Amino acid sequence: MRICLKLRVTSGTVPVHYNYLVQSFLYRRFPPKSGRLIHDRGVEEGPRRFKLFTFSRLYGDFARVGDQLKFKDFAYLCVSSIFRVEMKYLARSLLQDSEVRIGRATFAVDSLKVVEFPEESREFYTLSPIVVTKRTDRTKYLMPHHEEFGMLLELNLKRKVRAVKGRQLRSPILVRFVKWRRVLTVYKGNPVVGVMGKFSVDGPKTALEVGYYAGLGVKNSQGFGMFEAEGRGLRDLMG
Repeated sequence: MRICLKLRVTSGTVPVHYNYLVQSFLYRRFPPKSGRLIHDRGVEEGPRRFKLFTFSRLYGDFARVGDQLKFKDFAYLCVSSIFRVEMKYLARSLLQDSEVRIGRATFAVDSLKVVEFPEESREFYTLSPIVVTKRTDRTKYLMPHHEEFGMLLELNLKRKVRAVKGRQLRSPILVRFVKWRRVLTVYKGNPVVGVMGKFSVDGPKTALEVGYYAGLGVKNSQGFGMFEAEGRGLRDLMG
């Protein structure tokens, strides 16, 4: 389930690197018991654990003042997860208590919309950076021009499908970036390198749907790996 929010600015500013603040806000709004379970354990798949939710960057008109962002009037944020019960709880919570605090900024939920999976789409753009890593003696961040980028992205998504659906997906998944740029995000003081841009996907609809709701790549619950169908802009979706 995916919900997108149109947030009206009431006061304050947001730090340039705000992922941890948004993540913390969402954990506070999830149901207490299952929110702790998602945070502490996630869904196990072999030795790996997947949180299976993600969120977008904050979009809207803003001015940068030092290390802060001052939004003009509205900001837009999407949250997505395969956990429908928790997402419904989050939506009700935001409608009942519309105040959203991120850093020094306070927002009010102006409108909330459930966005459905675009079943026929195969062309997409990123709403938050897609992160692909390779571990050697240190974490190496890969870009689309690296040979292993596509393979590791496919492997990660197949593991998520197995965690969600309980079965092995054998069909290939091919992600092709047609336009991209490298972006740096700081999360809890640590640099995270990802990719923003446009891409196409060839593969089973099941895999694409899991990726749509849970995110592509790694570090999804930190605000990475969300994407949307080409032609479906956030402002247009919200009306």
